[in-house]
Amino acid sequence: MPIKTVTTEIFQKEFGTRGSYPSLFDCSDNLRYIVKHSQLKRNYNHLINELIAVQLAKAISIPVPDFRLVQINQNILPNDYIFSAGKPSGLGFGSQFLVGNIITVPDIDTIIAISKSKKNEITEDLIKICAFDIWLRNSDRSPNNPNLLFQEKRGIIRLYAIDHSSIFSELNYLDLFREIDQIPTIGENLVDEELFSYIYFNYGLFFEKVKTDICKKIENVKEEEIQEILDNIPKEWNLKQQEIESIFNFINKRKTEVENHFNYLLKEIGL
Repeated sequence: MPIKTVTTEIFQKEFGTRGSYPSLFDCSDNLRYIVKHSQLKRNYNHLINELIAVQLAKAISIPVPDFRLVQINQNILPNDYIFSAGKPSGLGFGSQFLVGNIITVPDIDTIIAISKSKKNEITEDLIKICAFDIWLRNSDRSPNNPNLLFQEKRGIIRLYAIDHSSIFSELNYLDLFREIDQIPTIGENLVDEELFSYIYFNYGLFFEKVKTDICKKIENVKEEEIQEILDNIPKEWNLKQQEIESIFNFINKRKTEVENHFNYLLKEIGL
């Protein structure tokens, strides 16, 4: 399914997130988006990675904010504003700004505290996100940098995965074959001894069922779905055919190994 495009209408601010430096815009669909841009056409990869990741996440019911392609109207940008990564321009990636009771999760202690009070909903989301990160080799979600948002809105509780610029181990796309069989190491993901010992011993059979179900769901993602997701990458982002094929092979090959890799990591932390 093609990705919808909106246009920026009101600039709010730039975030100080190192590396991506996204900006907050009100857009033509009357919604607010956190928008990453190409940084003066120097960095399309972080846009490509975001768009691939959120589409795959939606395909397997991983909670991520809704998203759009965002056409940035430079005429609305203030002339006296100093942008950290260049003035936003062109076609960017927009992640919908979440509303309601939002908590940015700073570390695993916060995850454990939330899990204790919110029970199954948060634990299920967390296990699914861990499997997702193993699949795509996300190198930017760790115990001290979870890149998670907790939302409680009208009685619905969710743990959202955000910021997927660093999937594929941040490698150049033509080098992905080097990592295609690699198991993530402890410390570069959320499979942490303290956190998962708590989950394992408090949720038992529920933990095993969620882990098995999400790994099977990942394995069952069809090649046609992966190709459709890659076909949605805008031409403006300059992804070459050889790079598309390399990304496809990486995603398709690793989907069958997620459960084995997950179990290996659990064994490494003594579970």
